[in-house]
Amino acid sequence: MKPLTYMLLPLLYSLTLTAQTQGLKYVPLQENGTTTAYVSVPERFNCNVNIPDTPTALCAAGGYIYHLHGAFISNPVDPEQYFNNLLQQVSAENPNANIENRYRISSISQYVTQRDANLLFRYGQQVVTYGFDVVDKQDNQKSSAAVTVSSLPNNGAPVTIVQLYGVTVPLSESHDYSQIQNELVRFAQSYQYDQNWLQSANAQHLKFQSNLSAKNRAFQQSQQQIHQSNMDALDRSHNSYMERSAASDRSQSAYIDSIHERQQLVDPTTGTRYEADGYYDYNYVNPNDSSIYYRTNDPTANPNINNNQGEDYQLLQENNAGW
Repeated sequence: MKPLTYMLLPLLYSLTLTAQTQGLKYVPLQENGTTTAYVSVPERFNCNVNIPDTPTALCAAGGYIYHLHGAFISNPVDPEQYFNNLLQQVSAENPNANIENRYRISSISQYVTQRDANLLFRYGQQVVTYGFDVVDKQDNQKSSAAVTVSSLPNNGAPVTIVQLYGVTVPLSESHDYSQIQNELVRFAQSYQYDQNWLQSANAQHLKFQSNLSAKNRAFQQSQQQIHQSNMDALDRSHNSYMERSAASDRSQSAYIDSIHERQQLVDPTTGTRYEADGYYDYNYVNPNDSSIYYRTNDPTANPNINNNQGEDYQLLQENNAGW
């Protein structure tokens, strides 16, 4: 089927089958020597064949060919635009081919979505399937093909997986497109994952997710530590500012006190603070009645000598720390 020769980059495999009604067999599909999936084909067909100019073919018999091909795209694509570009490429590279019909095949999209529900790395995918019919009179062939475009979220780094299914029959056979399309859908819906590979793929995905979660936790912890370090630095800066402001306030208060000839005093035994006008070297106060006080510049003066009962005086100190 030349119109499909160059339409996709090789990914996994090729397949050739017949559309005739007969017993079916399962053909293993391999990737790097590992069986990943199976498709069913008529028993009499030879598979893993090499047909010139038809790299999408895997099994063939008597002019009948079943095609299977895949591509992985490491970025998101618009499915319809991708399909349109594909048809343009088919027409440009195969001038003898005539694309007669194009349509959507929702049944294949639904099947792929259901089939992939157990494949963890495809969780959240969006699937669209486009179909087209093409005839090549020079090669005496007519074909129906389905292009499934699966868009995967892939942990925030979207990717695209494209799968091609195709059925080719000789023009000499009286098959209309509805017959070919029915066989195309049957063939596409026969695609089943190998259970051992499915379990292995899910285990690898879970391991990847676990490692990713660990990296994210480590990153978050690192960011939290950086944030805490920055906050601590801001706190230290703020505390330093407040200390400087407090010192400035104390200096300002002392300056204002000096202008107004005010003296800030404190009782060293009780911590009680007093404010007095004027400056004296020695200041005494009755701790029980602050209205009873004695102030002097004479170091020999002692108000506690020959005083009346209850007139005990406490020597105050300069309160240099301010209020």
